[in-house]
Amino acid sequence: MKSFKYGPLLLLTILLFNCQQQPQEGSNYFRLNDQMLELISFFEKNAWDESKSTYLSEIDNEGKAMSDKIFTVASSRLIYGLSYASQSKSDYLMKAKKVANFQKEYLIGEDDQGAFSYSFVENKKVESPTHLDVWQQAYGLCGLSELYRQTKDATLLPTIHQLHNGFIGRFKDEEAKGLWGNFKIGEGGVTNSKSLQSLMYPLTAYMINLWEADKENKHLYEHQIAENVEMLYNIAWNKETQWVNVKFNDDWSVKKTSEGKYDFTVTPGHNFQLSALLLRTSKFDFLSKEKKQKYQSLGRKILDITLEKNYLFDDGNIINGFYSEVDPNTNEVLDTRKTWWQHAEAIIALSLYGGKYDQQQELLEDYFFTTFFDKQNGGEYFYVTENNTPITEELKGSIGKSTYHTIEMIRILNDF
Repeated sequence: MKSFKYGPLLLLTILLFNCQQQPQEGSNYFRLNDQMLELISFFEKNAWDESKSTYLSEIDNEGKAMSDKIFTVASSRLIYGLSYASQSKSDYLMKAKKVANFQKEYLIGEDDQGAFSYSFVENKKVESPTHLDVWQQAYGLCGLSELYRQTKDATLLPTIHQLHNGFIGRFKDEEAKGLWGNFKIGEGGVTNSKSLQSLMYPLTAYMINLWEADKENKHLYEHQIAENVEMLYNIAWNKETQWVNVKFNDDWSVKKTSEGKYDFTVTPGHNFQLSALLLRTSKFDFLSKEKKQKYQSLGRKILDITLEKNYLFDDGNIINGFYSEVDPNTNEVLDTRKTWWQHAEAIIALSLYGGKYDQQQELLEDYFFTTFFDKQNGGEYFYVTENNTPITEELKGSIGKSTYHTIEMIRILNDF
């Protein structure tokens, strides 16, 4: 009788508690979730090849497959998106595993220096590379790392560790530290290939995520993360130009022309990406309190300064989007197109600041999903014009474009 008397009351209490713990109806959580599933559905509908058990990579604006190629970066980024989205739609986990199996069978090679990723496979054939670049090799680990984070499937770790060890073994510069941008097989790091990307992308593409997931082997990643972050703190931000330094000489001095000008162009997206990376160090428990504080201080400073560059923004306001490319020597805008990935990086940085830019973040999210998402054909545009007109000639699926930057943004907004 006692359990009958209190049973309904206990049940009501549990139900009320569970309702309070779930995101509220109409909250940003549900909106982001819907956008994530909508993005993946474009590739589900147009790119899945049942005979190969993976997704084709080159997909045009209307959803037509343009070739039989499967690129490592595009495929790996889809594994990332599917793995994370499987929390909302469990069927996606099986798809992520199938794509991962395809990657392991056809897109990974090995030589006497260890495992590496091929650029692409076409009709189950690959070309033996003479060079490897840090971008494709780092992003080759992006999807497998997130799949492991979601599943804790120990059978993934041997492949992940082999790729990671091969990556570090090839690209690490033991003398000047950091990582080369390109590697010539049989010879070593390629001179004049060092860049902002060769320091930053390996961390944001996979290494931080893997450090968070592979808890028993954190030591494999902590040294390189710490080294790259310290180097980025010291050399990536240019106090003179108020822009990131993009290209470096072999000794990590900033690359300049014979006239003393900076020998590269810059993107606002890389300012935002560096800011976000430095702000993310707040969770790096292998760093000292003092280092985390100085990294975060610079991250906030970079974001503050970049937001003050009114000439970047349509109508002088970030909520209307921003242009893609600038000459750091003159601050001349070189490309007035607006790029999807750069806006995703800006939203991430705004979200990590600590409340100061909540309104700008909310409005820029509105701009992002309204402007870059194609409500008619699905998917998202790579570029829009200065006046926010979609540039439909650019593929929605390509060597590096699938679901990653947007779902990475959604993950950080939901989880950080």
